Amino acid sequence: MSTTPDFAAGQLWRCTGRTPTETPTLLINRVDQHPLGGEIFHITVRNVKIRHPGLPSGMLTELPHLPVTRATLEASVIAYEGEQPPYPAYLKGYAEWKQAFDAGKAGSFGVSLAEVLGIVEQGLTGQAPR
Repeated sequence: MSTTPDFAAGQLWRCTGRTPTETPTLLINRVDQHPLGGEIFHITVRNVKIRHPGLPSGMLTELPHLPVTRATLEASVIAYEGEQPPYPAYLKGYAEWKQAFDAGKAGSFGVSLAEVLGIVEQGLTGQAPR
């Protein structure tokens, strides 16, 4: 994007995926201030195709909670799609993340969404991203 938007909770963005046919949407559910500076955006990602051998379909199409930095958003968003209320399903993942973060055992992603999706898939399959 040519200018940096003011990212805020409730915004829905269309993003770059890993392939030309993968066009994820990203909903910003919450924004926390990082204790060392900057922001952590708690997002829900939909319209993805992540291999998941533990599911009957073998595919995940949604990630209810991902903690990311502004760098992830800046490297990933294509177009503003409008406003939506926070997705309630993110709360469970957020609570788990917050507990781990407060204990110094969790952080946030600072790479493009396409790279995050590859990292998630590799964690689920044990295979290199496609």
